[in-house]
Amino acid sequence: MKKILFMLVTLFCLSANAQEKKEEESSKSKTVELLKKDGVLLKKDFYDIGKVAGATFQNIVITDISTGQKTGALRIETSYYSSIGTDTYIGTLDYDELAGCIKSLSYIKDNIITTIPENYIECEYNTKDGVSLGAYLNITKKESVWKIYIQTKSYTNRSQTFMKAENISEVISLLNQSL
Repeated sequence: MKKILFMLVTLFCLSANAQEKKEEESSKSKTVELLKKDGVLLKKDFYDIGKVAGATFQNIVITDISTGQKTGALRIETSYYSSIGTDTYIGTLDYDELAGCIKSLSYIKDNIITTIPENYIECEYNTKDGVSLGAYLNITKKESVWKIYIQTKSYTNRSQTFMKAENISEVISLLNQSL
């Protein structure tokens, strides 16, 4: 009986690990796909844009040395701190996603977080690489307050960083600087 239980637990752990790796590797981002390409010499140039409440923003320009083809993206980095150490998570927004993201966050800033509705609300923009940027209404017994968040990896909540609603203007500004 112990052997069967041990085998079931082992099988479950291996299955869960394989599922997490599959989720980690699934991205529709053109930039991420280029970075995964084998047999190609890639040059990566990183340009710091800024930081806001636990999220670091960088532009990355990737050059395929053999063809001279260049592609660019915005990298957002978040970190999770625990007693074991620090985990870093990086998500990307392809260049063609930036305008839509800026428009969505501007809409949230101008139309969503300016009111306090009676019911719980979330508003979110998702990228091809699984990055989520959005707002939610944090309802407590004393008050209801809007919170802004960035999650760089869809498969783990550890990649989330939360900030005050006022920080949305700074996030929008950093996104505009990346264009």
